[in-house]
Amino acid sequence: MNDKQTIRIALASKGELEQPTLDFLAKCGLAVSKTNPRQYIATIPALPGVEVIFQRPPDIVTLVREGDADLGITGYDLVAEAIGLLDEDIEPGKLREDGDLLVLHEALGYGKCALVLAVPEQWLDVETTADLIGVAAYTREKHARSLRVATKYPSLVRAFLYRKGLTSFNTVAASGALEAAPTTGIADLIADISASGTTLRENRLRVLPDGTVVKAQAVLIGNKRNLRQHEQALAAACTMLELIEAYQKARQYTTLTANLAAESASAAAAAISSLPDCGGLLGPTVSSVYQQAGGSTWYTASIVIESSKLVAAVQQLRSVGSHSITAAPVGYLFGESSPLVERLLARVKK
Repeated sequence: MNDKQTIRIALASKGELEQPTLDFLAKCGLAVSKTNPRQYIATIPALPGVEVIFQRPPDIVTLVREGDADLGITGYDLVAEAIGLLDEDIEPGKLREDGDLLVLHEALGYGKCALVLAVPEQWLDVETTADLIGVAAYTREKHARSLRVATKYPSLVRAFLYRKGLTSFNTVAASGALEAAPTTGIADLIADISASGTTLRENRLRVLPDGTVVKAQAVLIGNKRNLRQHEQALAAACTMLELIEAYQKARQYTTLTANLAAESASAAAAAISSLPDCGGLLGPTVSSVYQQAGGSTWYTASIVIESSKLVAAVQQLRSVGSHSITAAPVGYLFGESSPLVERLLARVKK
């Protein structure tokens, strides 16, 4: 157990989540300071009192579950295996938890992949998971054994196949590259993590169309007991959620600034507000531009629009005589409150 003198967050020390996690946190204003690349301990200056410990992604789930780390970022596939639940077993929008293991943010937006069932290419008669029932019966009759599925996710795979009606099979624990399991005879098919399917195809394996066991990406997890008992740990979690939420929301928006001549600030605001894609979140912000005597009266208007409407908004601003239009990404977008923080507080206080 963490002695609580220090708040700990566990991050990936290797693999495909390591650098993307560091990059993501930096973009959220939570840059990790690691003076020595070989060190397994670091800090986050934006979170005083927080210590970063680098661990293998599977170990992060265990550390947080046991309370030796208060928070962690890892893959949802590993969390789902620990919880033992498929996506359809969990109410949409509900914080996923199992004992003290709590998912604080379910979609950090990177590390996307899926746990899928893949069969050898030569199994031409196997088109769906339902066809595996026949393969299992044939294997039992011909070879006097159960169908073997190589995987590092036995709980999820068993739950998934049982739901599909397949009961005569065994999961095989295999280390290293699972793609070789059917070729070497260790297993008949595999269930493995895949992002693009390229590695599976290169090893002459084919993903079944209805064989997605669980979809995954990077998630933020926490220990509910630690967050409930220690205000500093809960405050750190809330700060992380605020910044992550504001950063992710901001990525959908762009700030547009334009100059236009008008009789008054109100007239300039009215002209821009009348444009279909230029209303902004709460309307334009208009200020006067200093001009020499005798010149036209110019105003600068600033609006925050959806990034997908950028070109259309620029054209509309031109139509009312706007000049010197500039666009800039929005760094953070905070609302009146944070739904993620409110959801966490409600869950922790239960």
